[in-house]
Amino acid sequence: MLNVLMMVSWYLPKDGADCAGNFHYEQALSLRKYCNIMIYYPYDRQVKQIEDGTEGGIHVWRSPYKLQNKLRNRLYMFQTMRQIVQSFHPDVIHAQIATEVGRFAIVLGRFFHIPVMLTEHSTIEASGVLQFPLRQYADFVYKHSRYNACVSEDLTKKLSAIFPKYHFHTIYNGIIVPGEVETSTLYRKAGCVNFALVASLYDREIKGIPMLLHVMQRMKQEDLQICLHIVGDGAFRQEFEQMAVQLGIEEVCIFHGKAEKKKLYQILSQMDFLVSASKFESFGCTIAEAMMLGKPVVATKSGGPESFVTKQTGILVEKENEQALYQGIRDMMRHYPEYQVDAIKEYAIKKFDMDEISRKYLRIYQRIVGVK
Repeated sequence: MLNVLMMVSWYLPKDGADCAGNFHYEQALSLRKYCNIMIYYPYDRQVKQIEDGTEGGIHVWRSPYKLQNKLRNRLYMFQTMRQIVQSFHPDVIHAQIATEVGRFAIVLGRFFHIPVMLTEHSTIEASGVLQFPLRQYADFVYKHSRYNACVSEDLTKKLSAIFPKYHFHTIYNGIIVPGEVETSTLYRKAGCVNFALVASLYDREIKGIPMLLHVMQRMKQEDLQICLHIVGDGAFRQEFEQMAVQLGIEEVCIFHGKAEKKKLYQILSQMDFLVSASKFESFGCTIAEAMMLGKPVVATKSGGPESFVTKQTGILVEKENEQALYQGIRDMMRHYPEYQVDAIKEYAIKKFDMDEISRKYLRIYQRIVGVK
């Protein structure tokens, strides 16, 4: 079996490696059926020294990172990679995001004579590839990467236009096909149309939550029987909770906090539909997860969703437009019973099945190293 080192630009703390949203971990779990997989996270702000160990069944290396210690950071990366090469002998480095870990993966790969491929998750807006020096970093990575994958058609088209010399290919993020989800109404608010937004609450504006809360205020003022469920945690959760109180919608806006995958799927299975109000998304994992459960979605045209949300699976609305979001939710409230649950599930499984995505990556790894 091939030895594949996945270098990631972000990863959850040790005690949260199996929480919802950590698709690097989920991808690694799936890939280990086909190859030997190891994760290296070089941006850990919590560890004080180089560490490695088994986390949730995956061997993970972590090295310390402080923004102000650039030279020390790079030294830790080199030392960690040297230990990984000596103990694991990677055949391929699979880096995630060009302008972050990708540029270091290319340098390390060239030094240790290991081929590198890249999966790009970051949107054009978030990656900064239109400005110096990030454009130069990205150009360096895409030039030397043996294969450049993007997680949506939208991202593939945009990067192909910005960097026409290089080839980009679409490989969606894989989603674990849900097993049997416990049937109950534990999380529903009785007598209401219930819908959810799932996000890491690490930013005030990117996920569009303030705009969505104002839409909820308007709907409550119109005496619509609705309830919004926000699943996720982060630095801005308290601010959003306070905003809900200030807007007078705290009784119809439930914050569930961080949810492991089982709980997340239980919540989503009890919703009538899902909403994504983001300003930009490279893909939209939670949209795909809801569709895996047969739920229709209302999503802003934020990049990734336009690649896979169809008239049969949901409604697309203009981003950063409160009236458009309001109208999209109102339309979904009227029509969600008309969507075909099984058809949405089948469509999502064909497009995002984690196992099939892993097999695609395996074929790429084999092609890179010359294995037939």
